[in-house]
Amino acid sequence: MRAARLHTIGGTLQIDDVDDPVAGDGEVVVDIAFASVNPLDIWVTRGAPGAAAANLPWIPGTEGTGHHDGAPVLVRGAGIGVMRHGLYCQRAAVPRAALLALPAGADLAQAAGLGVAGVTAHQCIHPRGQVTANDRVLVLGASGGVSALAIQIAKATGATVWGQTTSAGKVPFIESLGPDRVVVSDAAGLPAAVAELRPTVVLDPLGGPFTDAASQALEPRGRLVVYGTSVDENITLNLRGLYRKGVDLKGYSGLIDSPADSAAVMTKLLDQLAAGQLRVPVEEVPLSSAADAHRRILDRQVEGKLILATAS
Repeated sequence: MRAARLHTIGGTLQIDDVDDPVAGDGEVVVDIAFASVNPLDIWVTRGAPGAAAANLPWIPGTEGTGHHDGAPVLVRGAGIGVMRHGLYCQRAAVPRAALLALPAGADLAQAAGLGVAGVTAHQCIHPRGQVTANDRVLVLGASGGVSALAIQIAKATGATVWGQTTSAGKVPFIESLGPDRVVVSDAAGLPAAVAELRPTVVLDPLGGPFTDAASQALEPRGRLVVYGTSVDENITLNLRGLYRKGVDLKGYSGLIDSPADSAAVMTKLLDQLAAGQLRVPVEEVPLSSAADAHRRILDRQVEGKLILATAS
């Protein structure tokens, strides 16, 4: 079979012909159809905590879809792509516990990109952001994979939702997700750009100067939910402005969820996907483009989710 593998930490993925996997105790072999490309995959290949350095050549990929015994399945969790080889390949031996049956009608490509992005979006909107129909939600970096789903999930609560981007070229894509408005603004102009919205909740995957700008834009007693630092993990925050308005600053990472909680959210999201209530905007690229997919994520040249089609 073919697999995209990393031969040196920090190196470039290569497409190799490798032996078919053999299932060990408690494992099954899954024919992988689509593998999602996530920032976590890149951090692991750059030496982030995990097993890559001790298991070169390394196959990345933390989530994907395929077939086991002819049935469509989602594969994620159980250390896949972090503590054990991942899913940038045509077949993979994975723990049986990592399989989740796909409901009838669920698109395999969209389901492959639903895991990390969907669970993050859901948890930021609901338990962390506590969004209701009375809220006015601003989603920063609205063309990203998580943000694209957060817009839809927030709209489903009945909230008013605006999306933000720094690129006018990304506006049509964001508009296709159904927000009430899209604003094009850098961090310095953000408070003025969203003054009409008077946001009660801001979702921030950017960090850097955007986090302080978001806190300035928020209404009193607003909630600022941070789930990423794609611009910069270091920020300067005006604490006086923060505490005087009673802003609630919250963070989210999938690391704080139990496997059971994550699986329960995934089941709910997959049902919504199958019912046509949720759309994962995906761009399918061939397995041979895995290295380029990593580059595009780092260069922020992606709208929605990149998905590797392993057969091509």
